[in-house]
Amino acid sequence: MKTILLIDSSGIRYFRRQRGQWQEAGKPDEREILLVIADLPEESLQSIALPVSFGPDRAHLMRRRLNQAFPNSRFRAAVPDGLFGKTALLTGFDTDDAIGSELERLANPVAGVWGMFMLLAAAMRRQRMENVMLVYPGRQHLRILVIRHGTPVVTRCIHRYNGSPAEEIRLTLLHLENHQTFGQEPAPPVLYLGDPEGMADVLPLPDAMKPKGDASYLHALFETASSSSMGQLAPMKFRSRYVGMRIKRAAVISAGTCLMAVLLVSQRDMRDLSGMAARENLLQKEVQQEASRQGELARRIEKNGADPALIREIKEFASSGFDAAPAIDAVFNLVAGCIAGMREVRIRSLSYKLLKPNEGYCGKSLPPADGRQLGLQFSILLTDRPPASRIAEIQKRISYNIRQNPSLRLIEDPASHTRAIQDGYRSASTTDPWCMIIPWAALRTSRP
Repeated sequence: MKTILLIDSSGIRYFRRQRGQWQEAGKPDEREILLVIADLPEESLQSIALPVSFGPDRAHLMRRRLNQAFPNSRFRAAVPDGLFGKTALLTGFDTDDAIGSELERLANPVAGVWGMFMLLAAAMRRQRMENVMLVYPGRQHLRILVIRHGTPVVTRCIHRYNGSPAEEIRLTLLHLENHQTFGQEPAPPVLYLGDPEGMADVLPLPDAMKPKGDASYLHALFETASSSSMGQLAPMKFRSRYVGMRIKRAAVISAGTCLMAVLLVSQRDMRDLSGMAARENLLQKEVQQEASRQGELARRIEKNGADPALIREIKEFASSGFDAAPAIDAVFNLVAGCIAGMREVRIRSLSYKLLKPNEGYCGKSLPPADGRQLGLQFSILLTDRPPASRIAEIQKRISYNIRQNPSLRLIEDPASHTRAIQDGYRSASTTDPWCMIIPWAALRTSRP
């Protein structure tokens, strides 16, 4: 938890944020982080112009100007207006006895030290008020900060002022007019951080600047210090413990993030492995159940007197080959195509057989084939009695038609037979069949 340590001329006070408001609290324990705000008259702001320079040259220039402005103080800082801005704001304390002696007595980690003028300027930047005279009546001092175009141009710290601050505001406006600080522009409006007590011509307070809790009008400044490091003045000597805690915390968060990522990845891998093991066990159980069902089915088949091997072959054919088997109309169409155009020719006999792998046909062994095959044989019948020469011509024509299909393999061809007749040659016979082997794929048609 962060705690505000407010140092002013009357001593020190602690504030802790509770329910959105800063309430005054007792001394915190040594583990709480302190944000130190010094309300001391030694603070000053100075705006300087920067030439066009970059990198180390720009940093060395601001360091030299900072040493010239605050030669006897460790609590100082240069706040450039952006990375390549033309101005920078020098802020710090002329002496650091009050702040340094107090911080050296504390054992708490210190996040930073801020001055009141710097916090007032930062609060105005948050409110986007670029031309304003900000007046803050503290316990011992009246602070006046004049901002022109977003840059502080006048700072005043009046100690033990008497009566209404209206007179000091009038003197400040007269100073601005005499020095033509705003040129031809109108005088800046007044924003009063306190009870105006009948003062006229003051701006209404924005919601963020209104008093809240025990901090009252300091609430907005405490919020600025707790949410931004802009204008932090403390050297590393006083912030080393806090910086070490931040580095340690970042290392722990980084290590925790890496560990969480490893755990998430490993958890996902473990879930995958567990799922794979569960699926493997399920598959093994299904295989065992299937084997048990097959054994029970084989025992039932044997009990009925059928050959289990034959049943398995029928089942395999029914599951994998039935849909691919040729339809009978495809066989008829093939045979009809072989005798097409010959009006006197009819089919005498036709038979076909779905061959097993490596099964012979027509008394001949067949070489191994890539797919299932069908064996087909047919013989012809003539409507009249043509001479033997005509019969031989018809047989040759049928054989020619068969050989036009490259998928068919003719193993018995009546047209190729040479037969003797009574005067040296015998008449050609119509009873000799054509025998052929046909792949199933060559007879694929839609089943009836």
